[in-house]
Amino acid sequence: MPEKQLQRISNTISFRIALPAFLTILLFVVAIFYVVLPQLEQSLLNRKQEMIMELTETTWSLIGDYHERELRGELSPDEAKRRAVLRIGKLRYGPEKKDYFWINDMTPRMIMHPYRSDLDGKDISDFRDPKGKRLFVEFVKTVEKQGAGYVDYMWQWKDDSDKIVPKISYVKGYEPWGWIVGTGMYIDDVKAEIAAIRNHLAAVSAGILVIISLLALYSIRQSLLADRERQRIFAERGELLKSLEQSTERFRNLIETTSDWIWEIDRDGRCTYSSPRVENLLGFEPVEILHASLTTFAPPDQAAEAGAAFAKLLAAGKPFTGFEITSLGKDGQVVVLECNAVPIFDERGQLAGYRGVARDITERKTAMEVLKKSRDDLHASLEETVASLASTAEKRDPYTAGHQQRVDRLACAIAREIGYPEDKIEGLHIAALLHDIGKITLPSEYLAKPTRLSSEEKALFKLHPEVGYEILKRIQFPWPVAEIVLQHHEHLDGTGYPQGLKDDEILLEAQILAVADVVEAMSSHRPYRPSLGIDIALDEIRAGQGIRYHAESVDACLNLILEKRYDLSYTMEEGGGGVG
Repeated sequence: MPEKQLQRISNTISFRIALPAFLTILLFVVAIFYVVLPQLEQSLLNRKQEMIMELTETTWSLIGDYHERELRGELSPDEAKRRAVLRIGKLRYGPEKKDYFWINDMTPRMIMHPYRSDLDGKDISDFRDPKGKRLFVEFVKTVEKQGAGYVDYMWQWKDDSDKIVPKISYVKGYEPWGWIVGTGMYIDDVKAEIAAIRNHLAAVSAGILVIISLLALYSIRQSLLADRERQRIFAERGELLKSLEQSTERFRNLIETTSDWIWEIDRDGRCTYSSPRVENLLGFEPVEILHASLTTFAPPDQAAEAGAAFAKLLAAGKPFTGFEITSLGKDGQVVVLECNAVPIFDERGQLAGYRGVARDITERKTAMEVLKKSRDDLHASLEETVASLASTAEKRDPYTAGHQQRVDRLACAIAREIGYPEDKIEGLHIAALLHDIGKITLPSEYLAKPTRLSSEEKALFKLHPEVGYEILKRIQFPWPVAEIVLQHHEHLDGTGYPQGLKDDEILLEAQILAVADVVEAMSSHRPYRPSLGIDIALDEIRAGQGIRYHAESVDACLNLILEKRYDLSYTMEEGGGGVG
């Protein structure tokens, strides 16, 4: 072929290879910067708005707590408001802990502003931002119209009164006191995050472009080399035929010297060829193997089972891998062989036999047995450790001794009833035994108090899932045990604690555990009350089915107790529990 024509063909091939690659990266960059990034920016802004709304709602609830104390007569109206202002004025959040909350009334008059104390107690109805917006009047209008909402305006940058930037705030009114509480986010923060993402995507895109370019160049080069190689093959075809004959001889030598045993059998399973390696594996000469079955050398107590399994494989006429045969060598040594084979067909397409390889896996099988024993020992150690941790928590609370074990047993029974996988039930079992481990930090007098807890004591008591999470999160369980413990008091409708999670935000194991925990707790005695009885407990989960509690778990629990007569009082010390 003329040199110029070959060059022209090579250039055409190069262009066809390179063009799709560069079009791909171009479409990638356009999609990232003109589709994905704008959506990401809007999504980020929406998340920030949701965040300030949630923070404001939380702060609003703090005001409600003080108002309740006022209504109960614990605090005077002035003292309740003073404490609320003092507490909210100290709240900070954000990366620099400079984001804050403020309070004004419906006049509007400033009640408290952490960074503008000069406005405290003053009429701010005519206070305007640099664009002339009467922002505090807008806050009042928003609350009067809809109770809560977002307002955008210009304001100083955190505690820097010389820097004025755009801001969006979420405000909510507290009607009993005529207050408005709010917090906000700075648009510049969102833009800075988007800029960082844009720069990162630009760097990634540039890297991808370089990689694709190199791959395209590599493909072009390989294509040119392939063209030259084809020319060389045509020129040396006669010589390669001779080399093929030599390669066949080398391949035969390789088969006969390889560390694996190569064999062929007919369709009845009788050996028609054996490589010399069989002598190293079993001690037999290749000629001694001919016309024998591969299962001939199985131990007498295994011969029938091995022969039947091998005959079934041969009858299928399909390739097989991983077939294990335990064989006895010539000197009586036990050898475990792993056989892989492909079928051989004659010119009429009929099965003629199999060609395969057998490998000595005796050491590997021994190692696997040792590994299995080690795993079993480790699992037993884990069970003992978990039991010790659970016992530690219950020894501080004699009134609820056995509670964690009964909850564990009921939760695992519910999980099996709904068809939950056994490997995940084992994780549920561990979490159930430890779900109240966080109570070890509670004062003993709280646990044994014969009367109901106060609001402050209840608030402290409700921290035990978070404490349990902190205790367990550094332990490398193969299941999300710490997260299950953290979420076991969450409800589907968001009324639970400590995070107020909803629906699919709650792990299924935690939803199952919540049902078991409620039923056991209500049907057991407590220091401040006698048992409410199993009927009251079942009425509670029926009333909350699909609202607070996982519907399928509630059905399973009711079926276990009412239909299958499940004994709720039975604990591990009495012979039950666990995942067995």
